[in-house]
Amino acid sequence: MSPDTAHGYTRRAALALAGGVTVGLAGCLGGSTTTHGWQRVSSPTRKALRDVVFTGRGPVAAGEGGRVLARTDDDWETVVERGPGNASNGLTGAATTGDGERVWVCGDSGAVGRYDVRSKAITDHSAPKGKTSSWADVAVVGRAGDERVLLLNGSGELLPGRVSGESVRWGTVTKPSGGDSADAIAARPRASYLCDSTGSVYRGSANGQWRSVGIDDVSTTLHDVAMLDAETVTTVGDDGSVFVYDGYDWLAVASVGNALHAVDRRGGRGVAVGPGGTVVAADGTEWTTSETPVSTTLHGVALGTVEYADVAVGADGTVLENFA
Repeated sequence: MSPDTAHGYTRRAALALAGGVTVGLAGCLGGSTTTHGWQRVSSPTRKALRDVVFTGRGPVAAGEGGRVLARTDDDWETVVERGPGNASNGLTGAATTGDGERVWVCGDSGAVGRYDVRSKAITDHSAPKGKTSSWADVAVVGRAGDERVLLLNGSGELLPGRVSGESVRWGTVTKPSGGDSADAIAARPRASYLCDSTGSVYRGSANGQWRSVGIDDVSTTLHDVAMLDAETVTTVGDDGSVFVYDGYDWLAVASVGNALHAVDRRGGRGVAVGPGGTVVAADGTEWTTSETPVSTTLHGVALGTVEYADVAVGADGTVLENFA
């Protein structure tokens, strides 16, 4: 095992090592010590990783060349080499089903795929409704086999799909942003949100209707959006700002000197990442810059759980992990 991964991985393992508690977790790194803070770990690829999400079996990342990576107890490994249909199209977005059993990925040239975390197999759903434009992001609501999928492209086109077993019934393409370029979408059972290049955020209801919810007096490109629930939303922009919505108003809670590309929220925590290895994190309401050991651009981030460390991914196959 390389020095990059010697600090261990799961929070359960970390607690066991710190407190002398015996746990039945295969692959725990007995005798290791856990380093808190963001640490670079070994990656099986030098190609850029664009997004990362958590499944029921840990984090999964996706990126250039169609590569999909998954974290084992010991290391990161490549589980899909060339993406949906073996086409090697770059992957830009990822989202997981509510039960953590599937990861949907999307990307260049209409690439869409469904990765099963148990079988490690990917099913190709590329070019849905004949759409071969590049997808910017994907959101998923529901359990595997009965999920609702939302695909968003850079032209602001939104394509919904409903999964029944192994098949997908694709709906009608709409333009919630009026055709303005859109970068990201997030969804929960009661609501969905997407953000665009004009600083606007749109809320979608369960019946598929969309309306603008701000952000007033903001014109920066918004790169990502994350939801805690239907009324609590965070978005990040090209001007380095972090904006939080409470269902009524937007508040700028932080700003850094460069763009922020991705954001995630879980419980009272939040984290956003960007160029130069930038990480801005919150535990409660205060957002502060965190130190990282890299200067590469970070494209995606996902907050961990009780068992798993936070993960950030980016250029050159960079993978960072953090025990908060």
